[in-house]
Amino acid sequence: MTQYALVRDIPESFDQCIKPEGNPQPIDVALARQQHARYYEALLARGRILLHLPADARFPDCPFVEDTAVVVGNRALITRTGAESRRGEVQATREVLKHFLKTERMEPPATLEGGDVLQIGEKIFVGRTARTNEAGIQALSRWAETSRKVIPVTLSGALHLKSLVNALGKDTVVVSREGVDLAPFSGFKILCAPPDEGDRLSFLPLGDDVLLPRDCPKTATLFQEAGYHPVPLDLSEIRKAQAGLTCMSVLFEA
Repeated sequence: MTQYALVRDIPESFDQCIKPEGNPQPIDVALARQQHARYYEALLARGRILLHLPADARFPDCPFVEDTAVVVGNRALITRTGAESRRGEVQATREVLKHFLKTERMEPPATLEGGDVLQIGEKIFVGRTARTNEAGIQALSRWAETSRKVIPVTLSGALHLKSLVNALGKDTVVVSREGVDLAPFSGFKILCAPPDEGDRLSFLPLGDDVLLPRDCPKTATLFQEAGYHPVPLDLSEIRKAQAGLTCMSVLFEA
């Protein structure tokens, strides 16, 4: 099996992406592209073959391809994003994935974004958020059929489930900050990020390596003590778009 990463380049319109309410910061698009390139290099160095989608200025959020598909085994569910402005992104994702996987499109009124989907072993945890509705959760459950158990998770104060919780191996979850019901994760070892780093923490495990923001040194030490090799990356501009390390790729094998 070959390991792939579907990625999408940053458009000139990236500064017009969906930003946090309140006091959104301007984004240096050129610097964001440099940081994105380092992300590509980290994936390549860890054996991933990159499948590049070109940037599309009509969709400022298009680099966040994770939201457009959920992959289980040799199948991909092409999502219907909760952000209406992003729904045009999914066709490009499908055009690539259909050459590697069996694809199926999610239909209205369902909405679901991949950032709300956390797969650990045979379980799929899915967050109830403004981007993923109950119809989307049910559609995911029907699509997964008996191959995976779909478990809804209640959360608040975050864009996506993986803004608050992510997996480290098959038996550990890392909680970055408060706002998520941890009852569905009963039976897993729970690691809590240092409180002063939780708001900026995101991470992407790749085997024994874990990509994470370079301004989370305490979390890096936590991962190292858990037996992993932390790989720090600069995410200063990408983070301004409410983005993290998982959302910039769709990882799969074929």
